[in-house]
Amino acid sequence: MPISTNHFGASTDRLPPVQIPKFSNLRPDANPILAAHMLQEMYKLVTDWQQELQEIECQSIEINTRGPILAAWLESRTFKRTATGSAIPTPYLNVAVEATGLSTIDPEAGYRLCGLDEYGALWTRPCSMAEILSVSQAIARYQQLKDLNARQQQVEAHIRQILEDLVHLRMKLED
Repeated sequence: MPISTNHFGASTDRLPPVQIPKFSNLRPDANPILAAHMLQEMYKLVTDWQQELQEIECQSIEINTRGPILAAWLESRTFKRTATGSAIPTPYLNVAVEATGLSTIDPEAGYRLCGLDEYGALWTRPCSMAEILSVSQAIARYQQLKDLNARQQQVEAHIRQILEDLVHLRMKLED
């Protein structure tokens, strides 16, 4: 069997095989590949959160351009007359009412718009049937913005937490 040589003239048959370092599964805390992988995962998380914050901002701008935003709610003002003529809100109607005591068109029926002022006091105003659609849309836009704001705060809290953890980790590694 001929002895093979490399381009330097040295025999290659007697060289020990090249050892590729292997990282033990028993000590993942000392595995640099695992550490690098974890850093890549955290980088992806942070970039995903950054993208989500940008999307939230775009959605908020789009909602704001659609029309008015109203932090309020609508309540039904459907009342039924009792036989004595007093008005009882429908949800609280617990007495049997004679059909003759009801009018076919109740002037008090409809909706009212309710909300809280800056001091937390309740305010109300009548809301006509013609206003219901636009008022409902304005309330829906407010709710969408409120949901987006809650998600934005949640994402920002994640970013603050990871930043705080990374600062502590860096300080610990510098010691």
